[in-house]
Amino acid sequence: MRVATWNIRAAIGPGEPFPAGWWRHVTNERFGRICALIRGLDADVVALQEVAFYDVDGEVHDQPLDLARLTDRHVRYGAVHAYPLIEPESGRAIGTATWGNILLTKEPIRDGFAIGLPVGADDDHVEPEGSGLPLAGIPFADAPYGTREPRCAVGGTAARDGYVEGTVISTHLAYAGSAQRALQAEALVELAGDAGRSLVLLGDLNAAIDASELRPLAAAFTDAFAAVGIAPGDARRQSCGPQPIDHIFVRGFAVDDCRVATEAGDASDHLPVVATLRAEVG
Repeated sequence: MRVATWNIRAAIGPGEPFPAGWWRHVTNERFGRICALIRGLDADVVALQEVAFYDVDGEVHDQPLDLARLTDRHVRYGAVHAYPLIEPESGRAIGTATWGNILLTKEPIRDGFAIGLPVGADDDHVEPEGSGLPLAGIPFADAPYGTREPRCAVGGTAARDGYVEGTVISTHLAYAGSAQRALQAEALVELAGDAGRSLVLLGDLNAAIDASELRPLAAAFTDAFAAVGIAPGDARRQSCGPQPIDHIFVRGFAVDDCRVATEAGDASDHLPVVATLRAEVG
């Protein structure tokens, strides 16, 4: 079974900082390139993050269904919050948006679910004071909204050639606050505990494999890169500029290969991670 994970940044392309009026940066050309790359990967399961469903001045943009249509896949979409789109120049509200996670699969997902992940409490600090990181020492209550943007996991049971292969989950952890990510990692381990023996967890976790907040995941699952001899710190893990933050974790599967799909180029600010798996015997 081939699986992949990719943060597509809603097809607005790479670049920092995040652009005001981001919906104006979505182009059919870039969206088409993303879909073509997904088709080319020929994966049984593709987990995507930062997929948008939004309306602007009454026009609906349904990226989840468009991705399914243009890749000839079945789709499950999960998002646990919505927010207004504010025109930067006038301050006028012109629509709404959700950003969520997707599973694209060759065969329909069974027993699907979408579950919100925990966020930091008002009096929790975004980062420990003195850590030298952005927003260090600031409580979440005083931090920008995006630091506690609600995150979720979407998943279900995947099949291949009519046979059940196992549980698959697409997720995206918070970018701000290692303690917040640790809570989310623990929640994913708890979620996986209710699933069957065979499981694949895919997503943008906003941390390297050896980060302290990912220890619950590293202890509960097999890291696909490590399974093929690609150690923490290896440049072959870099999936978002120099950052190795996109991951595939497995349980009950052997990993034949795992790589970053550099052929995606600048379609997003991330590159896909792709792995080929085999069910373990016994």
